[in-house]
Amino acid sequence: MEEVVKVFKALADITRIRIIVYLSLRPRYVCELADLIGCSQPTISRHLQILCEAKIVSCERDGSYVIYSLSPKDEFVKDLLEILMGELKKSNFYRELLIDEDGLKRV
Repeated sequence: MEEVVKVFKALADITRIRIIVYLSLRPRYVCELADLIGCSQPTISRHLQILCEAKIVSCERDGSYVIYSLSPKDEFVKDLLEILMGELKKSNFYRELLIDEDGLKRV
């Protein structure tokens, strides 16, 4: 039961939802997420740590950097993320995040 609570707590923050959306598009570095979201790298790192502890996100070392990806290890978490992403894709929130990402790419 503790693991389920950890997952829902991880999903109960708008910044972490934004991180999940961006990671659903492709793996990313902390600096990319910080630029997209407009938070400091330490803040993004803390959010990523919470998502990793909930087994929603995983990380892999890439030289001196760490790359994060959406990779739920648990079937429950995987199903929950599928539902969440399905609902988010219907929303203006999702479209706005994609516009933000596209705008950042052009800079």
